[in-house]
Amino acid sequence: MNKAIRIGVAILVLAGILFLARNNIAWAGNAPDVINRAGQSQDQSAGLEANANPGSVKPPPVVAPPITKPGTYPVGGVCTVYVEQLADTVSLFAKLLPFDVLKNKPQDTSRYLAGVCDLTYHVSGKPAPEIAPADGNVKICFAALPNIAGKIYVYDGRVWTALETVLESDNKLACAVAGKTGKYVLAAAQP
Repeated sequence: MNKAIRIGVAILVLAGILFLARNNIAWAGNAPDVINRAGQSQDQSAGLEANANPGSVKPPPVVAPPITKPGTYPVGGVCTVYVEQLADTVSLFAKLLPFDVLKNKPQDTSRYLAGVCDLTYHVSGKPAPEIAPADGNVKICFAALPNIAGKIYVYDGRVWTALETVLESDNKLACAVAGKTGKYVLAAAQP
């Protein structure tokens, strides 16, 4: 009799699990076909177009659209350009570059801490080496690394210039005024 009760209880538990699961399938391992279909239906239910690229977080563009007004402009996930004011005649072009574009590094530095962000100013449609303070208030920020003293440098094609670097946002951002056309980097001082 005990054996019949145990079998009956097992059948009831199994029936309960099947009832709760209804048409959903549970897998212990990978079921790529089911996962892909689930992701597509999730995108469609959210009103998004299905994308051939996997992942839901899209990185900032490597080349920012031309900057002509105040705002926050992330560049390739490496630096962020903050524009507080920009004259109507000024536009700023920002892009992320690979490290190998720089043939030398700033003096008294041991290594780069972030990528190379290239900023190019145009005044009245023509490239300009820098902008006057009256024409714009722009700063560039990189993520600061804990326990590593970093400084922002700009390379104008001839010389490196160390910029006054300020830690902001509870020491999470290293920022400097960015009023010159050039390649900006965050570098560590030599020990």
